[in-house]
Amino acid sequence: MDQWYANEQRTTFEGIKKYQQATYYAGQWEPRYDKWVAMQAGMYTGNGKQAVMWNQALTSDMILSQPVVHEIEKIRVPTLLLIGEQDNTAIGKAAAPAEVQKTLGNYKVLGAETARTIPGAKLVAFEDLGHSPQIQAPDRFNKELLDGLQAMK
Repeated sequence: MDQWYANEQRTTFEGIKKYQQATYYAGQWEPRYDKWVAMQAGMYTGNGKQAVMWNQALTSDMILSQPVVHEIEKIRVPTLLLIGEQDNTAIGKAAAPAEVQKTLGNYKVLGAETARTIPGAKLVAFEDLGHSPQIQAPDRFNKELLDGLQAMK
């Protein structure tokens, strides 16, 4: 935990932007995304920043030490998955060997596998979008979200 927390203490606007450019938007950075970087970076500098850093460290530790992938099949509620297939986010990816890094965060595969694992799940895959389809293409995302929720009624 100490190492995760130390990593969070080094978080900067520039570091967040570099990470998001590499993972969130499928290599299609637009200046309008800077406000989302500023929002996230602001949490690391404002009141309660220690809580933000600690909670993010706990989240990273939990993802790596307590995987729940084997429990996904137990989900028994209507499930709508909206996934940008160009996303390549993977916690801890930077610490993995280069060859392993290439295999992590393949959401084109992971999204389909997850949808098959959850009984009755519906997958909406945005082939051209990354980690944040709601930011990259809000009109498309919102339409799919509302249509998907309506179909689940």
